[in-house]
Amino acid sequence: MFHYTKAVAKYGVPLLANYFFRLKRWAKHLEKYPQEKRFSRFRRILTNISNAMQADIVYFGLENIPQDRKFCMICNHMSAFDPIPFMMAYNKPLTFVAKKELMKAPLIPIAMQNIEGLFIDRDDLRQSLKVMLKVEDDLKNGKISWMIFPEGTRIRDKLLPVGEFHHGTFRPAMKAGVPIIPAAIYGSSRVFKQKPQFKKYPVFISFLKPIYPEDYAGLSTAEVALKTHDLIQREITYHLRPLDHKVMSETKDKKYRFESLY
Repeated sequence: MFHYTKAVAKYGVPLLANYFFRLKRWAKHLEKYPQEKRFSRFRRILTNISNAMQADIVYFGLENIPQDRKFCMICNHMSAFDPIPFMMAYNKPLTFVAKKELMKAPLIPIAMQNIEGLFIDRDDLRQSLKVMLKVEDDLKNGKISWMIFPEGTRIRDKLLPVGEFHHGTFRPAMKAGVPIIPAAIYGSSRVFKQKPQFKKYPVFISFLKPIYPEDYAGLSTAEVALKTHDLIQREITYHLRPLDHKVMSETKDKKYRFESLY
């Protein structure tokens, strides 16, 4: 609990001030407030939240994020913290699809309105299709870049932290003809845990080389999903997880184990 208490004491008041005096007002009239302004403010809020939660984010491959065109980013999913460091890393509008259960969480719905995100009902095929079509339209029209977690839920396996990808989530990007950016995250499960306590909570993120339209031309969504899954799993297995183990072993008095992540 102490971890959360410190975070609330450090940033609780500024967060509520931003929520009531900016985000709520902006959400009612998005058309009056430029997209860049809203996202710039939101990135500052997320950076403060990340700092308050003592997250120590380490990025690799930032040069792989296209700056001159819209894209669809695909990432494994380990924690509710996952979207935060990605939106912090990219200095242009980037939004994501979230599960509908988060609509009942405090602050989240208004925040999602500000960043033009969407909620998806994983048990409603028609609603899910509607969401994916909206993502496709946004990508085709160059409105905004999207981030999707294709597993559909958080994966808690310590040794194989990448679950099966739902290949239908690749359809919007492939139909829109935009680059697909595979991204791998590891260590984010620690940030919202109350114990064990660390001075810093390392989170490692790798942006892999884009899969361009010419690379997936002629492939099915299932084939692209499998290819992306394997790239992310390999990056975690051979780079991020060993690096995480090394860093955590050096910062703990006793021998660190993978189990401490969860």
